[in-house]
Amino acid sequence: MTAQLNWPVLGSVFGAEKLAIDELYHMQNNVPNLMVYALPLVVVFTLLEFVLSKIFKHEDFHAQELKGSLFVGLGNLIVNLLLKSALLMGAVWLYNLLPWRIHFSWLSLIPCFIIYDFCSYWSHRISHFNRFFWASHVVHHSAEHYNLTVAFRQSWVQHVKIVFFIPVALCGFHPIIFLLVSQLSTLYQFWVHTETIGKLHPFIEKYLGTPSNHRVHHGSQEKYIDKNFGATFMIWDHWFGTFQYEEEKPRYGLTTPLAEKGNPFVLNFHEYRDIVKDIRQSNSLREVLFFLFASPTKIYRYKSSEVGKLSSKTHKLNYLYATIVVLTLLIIGQCAFAQDKLPEPKLKNLLFFLQRTPDANTVVYQLNYNQYGTLDTKFPIKASWIRYEENGIYKDLTNIEKKLAYGVQCKYIGNDAYEVRLVSYKKLPMYLLKSKEDLQHKLYIKEEGKDLLLKRVFVKVEKNTFMFPRVQYIDLFTVDSDNGHEILKRINIAQAN
Repeated sequence: MTAQLNWPVLGSVFGAEKLAIDELYHMQNNVPNLMVYALPLVVVFTLLEFVLSKIFKHEDFHAQELKGSLFVGLGNLIVNLLLKSALLMGAVWLYNLLPWRIHFSWLSLIPCFIIYDFCSYWSHRISHFNRFFWASHVVHHSAEHYNLTVAFRQSWVQHVKIVFFIPVALCGFHPIIFLLVSQLSTLYQFWVHTETIGKLHPFIEKYLGTPSNHRVHHGSQEKYIDKNFGATFMIWDHWFGTFQYEEEKPRYGLTTPLAEKGNPFVLNFHEYRDIVKDIRQSNSLREVLFFLFASPTKIYRYKSSEVGKLSSKTHKLNYLYATIVVLTLLIIGQCAFAQDKLPEPKLKNLLFFLQRTPDANTVVYQLNYNQYGTLDTKFPIKASWIRYEENGIYKDLTNIEKKLAYGVQCKYIGNDAYEVRLVSYKKLPMYLLKSKEDLQHKLYIKEEGKDLLLKRVFVKVEKNTFMFPRVQYIDLFTVDSDNGHEILKRINIAQAN
């Protein structure tokens, strides 16, 4: 009986008739262009912010950047008007393919907006970790001054990211609802691009996109980079570990600032120009794919490295001289990151630490005590960075680093003991046991009946494999618990592979 009562309800939501393509012109006129309607308010608030910045002498505007933002925004408005019919036709075509078409209803705006915002989070996040999509987003981050005109900096080719919103359309929402939600989301993001508005109520700051939260996203400090991707709701950032509150004032702009700040064509297409340049100088298919799809941060670090700088030089060198230079740089780099030169951390509750080439930072693994002073039975070991390149600051591992690179997996095996494995090398079991001397937990490797106390891990990575790092060997520095002798245990990964 319950099922029979539910069918009429479902039928009132789903099962809408197909939309006729020949009525597209009539439908297009029925889709309100919120962007055009909101334009007068956008202009008013932008002028108000500009006037306030002059009155209170805030350096929020730069003449060339303002010029660039206005031209980029005007071009984007034209592109949107030109593509409106094509986008609507695509939405109608996909809508007609679905058997679960949802009837037009203003109430459907709510679920559609939530799902759209979820997809927007991932579109935004992937755009920061994939250079191909970053090229259609970088214009938005190119301003070194933060004001409402930064919202105008939307790429003229940003519609390439429409692939991330296909799941919204596949839910069966009416095309008009889908396009209205898209415009509402864009309009919401306008007001967050300002320094005029400070922090709001803590509840709002925690769960909604605000100027404070979005200032963090545009900040170039290490703690701010790749944080706060949410458009309207910040709940996605909380769920996926990318949320960061605004602490000190952000520094805005790109890692490599643009010289031409007012040319809209340079602002929109400079990254594509750089991609073509990098691909033309590539030496292998792997390097081509790296320059096209790798994280912009990894590409920047590679090009800033000695090998990267050498490969980007355009002056002509004979092959012998080039070979000598490369070998010299590699030797210098090896010396710079030699094992004996890396700092040794001195921390309370330190189990061991991990260092690798070509990275001068260190991952430390400490006992993780709870608020009652006892060992956390679920997560007994905490891993974190010591960023020596950033004045020795401490920083938590990202979720990706915990799951794929430097994290550990711990399994309780009884008697206050745990089996521990590095997520990047699960073949080696380690054991967190209480020491017989002081009854404190320490990490051991068992070999030939001996308990070897682990003190340090060193990973040797080949220098010229930045896209797919190839580990040559892992050195485990241990101490024999019976006699105190230091024992070096080397695992040759390259040979094993």
